[in-house]
Amino acid sequence: MSLVWLFPAGLAALAALLLPVLIHLARRDEQRLIDFAALRWLSARPRPRRRIRFDDWPLLLVRLLLLALLAVLLARPALQGVEDDAPRVAVAPGVDIAAARGATGSGDARWLWLAPGFPAVDAGAAPPHMQPLASLLRELDATLPAGAPLTVVVPSVLDGLDAQLPRLSRAVRWQVVAAAPPAAAATAAPPPRLHIRHDPAGATALPWLRAVGQAWNAATPADIGGDEQPFADDAGVRVWLSARPVPPAVQAWARAGGRLLVDARTPLPADTQRLPVWHDDSGAPVIEQVAGGGGGWLRWAAPLQPATLPVLLDAGFPQHLRDVLQAPPAPTRALAAAMAPGRGAAAWPQPGYEPVPWLAAGIALLFLLERWLASARRRRGRP
Repeated sequence: MSLVWLFPAGLAALAALLLPVLIHLARRDEQRLIDFAALRWLSARPRPRRRIRFDDWPLLLVRLLLLALLAVLLARPALQGVEDDAPRVAVAPGVDIAAARGATGSGDARWLWLAPGFPAVDAGAAPPHMQPLASLLRELDATLPAGAPLTVVVPSVLDGLDAQLPRLSRAVRWQVVAAAPPAAAATAAPPPRLHIRHDPAGATALPWLRAVGQAWNAATPADIGGDEQPFADDAGVRVWLSARPVPPAVQAWARAGGRLLVDARTPLPADTQRLPVWHDDSGAPVIEQVAGGGGGWLRWAAPLQPATLPVLLDAGFPQHLRDVLQAPPAPTRALAAAMAPGRGAAAWPQPGYEPVPWLAAGIALLFLLERWLASARRRRGRP
């Protein structure tokens, strides 16, 4: 265990220790010389000695100590190496506490909810079921000391997962308790809207794309205009059916994360590479991913006509095109037995313990003692 100062400049306030000393020197009891008649005619005159003398040593010491503690509080002392290694049991919302206690048998551990803020289990009602489980596990692992054992109690089916298995800095006891899974919330995203800009040759593909828009959402028709007309809406998918180059503003929008689908006749930069992302039943490419041009460019591999793209006649064409343009959300539900956290993440440094409550209590007690000693001095008739 070591002591560190988080704000060492606060120790400069120790210079204020001179104030009580100067005040006590300036306000010490005065001594008056009284001439006695029997000694008046003596020729010898004693020379008075001048020396530094303090009155009320207890009051002076209390004031000095009070100022010293204030300076220490400003400097923010912290103790490194003071770690609470008590075992913790984190319970996922939705798990019955009685069943969790019976399954773990950790009566002397600290029980907390696997929820934002990690409230104590005995503090109140259980949090709601939907919680970002994976990120909360990583946060809890980062806040606990390296030597604190951790047990996680989860239901048999987990929600709130992300794309990867959690990796923590410690070995975790993963306890699965049978529980009814909560109702899954609807996560389907609304279908995207098509914003189409075309030249005269590209207008021949409009009937097929209008049909796709009707299949997706009949209440929201596609936004269609000539290639000289700028795109007016940043939402949805932009479709460029023109032999002209893609405007720079549209390229910048695609680099910023927008979804852009260009015609097979659209010129591409010389350094681009094309990777097929959709093949028809015969293996011919339908849509290609354009790499090197920046952003999320997609490109039709052939003109949008049944003679060159027979997949246009398939009944599943609208749904397959939507899956390419709008990837379905990643699953967030899985069996808990297969989601036990791995080990290998770096341990997070723990902050030092700041004894602020103890310093504040000491300052308050010394202030009360100083007031009591000062009032006692006045009761004795001293300034």
